[in-house]
Amino acid sequence: MKRLDRAIAMTCVAASAAALSACSFFSPQTTEKPYNPSEGVAADLGTVAARNLFIVAEKAGGPGTLTGAVVNTGTSSVSVGFENKDGAAGGTKLSVGAREIATIKDVTFDKVATAPGTMTEIYLVTPEGKKLVTVPIVAAVGIYKDLAPKS
Repeated sequence: MKRLDRAIAMTCVAASAAALSACSFFSPQTTEKPYNPSEGVAADLGTVAARNLFIVAEKAGGPGTLTGAVVNTGTSSVSVGFENKDGAAGGTKLSVGAREIATIKDVTFDKVATAPGTMTEIYLVTPEGKKLVTVPIVAAVGIYKDLAPKS
């Protein structure tokens, strides 16, 4: 191989390496983007973080049970509640201590407007205000059967 051919080949290799590495520079890393790794969704309001929120229901127009967890990142206890879009409270409020996590229990909505497999809107209610959250509705089958609203 001639010297000129080698120089051209090395230049092509260097240019190819630079071009290919530029692809990763301009592509965002998907592992750096926040996402919901399960059925539920997340919502934050002040020092309260709600995680894995979803409603278990058997049909549209029937009752639905909210499930998930609430994290209080603040330095004092907070009272956390949930309301449907019409403002009707969903059962009992949770009292979450400072820097504690509470599992959502006994929060049932009398009427869920849409069917399992769709989304509905509820409010996360804390002393800092209300936040509208779009949550999925899952069917009361399989692993969710025990979470179905009690008649």
